[in-house]
Amino acid sequence: GLGASALDEAAVREVFRVKGRPLTDPLIVHVGCLEDALALVEIPEGSLAHEGFVALANEFWPGGLTLVAPAKPHLPTCLSAGTGTVGLRVPS
Repeated sequence: GLGASALDEAAVREVFRVKGRPLTDPLIVHVGCLEDALALVEIPEGSLAHEGFVALANEFWPGGLTLVAPAKPHLPTCLSAGTGTVGLRVPS
């Protein structure tokens, strides 16, 4: 696979370029653990969405499940193809 820092817009754009991937097709961000994922999303702690995100992550990570949630504003918009969401996974 090909990887780059999800926080570095130039690096993310280079991944799109090298893969020949259109900027309209979001990338999945691989993280090391649930806490890393939660640092990249805007889900109010204690909300039903937060509880569901945590429950799914605890059940299926590491593994192939990609969870999608609202992205923190500091993430490059090209990463999510301008959707405002980010797909996250802890690979096995």
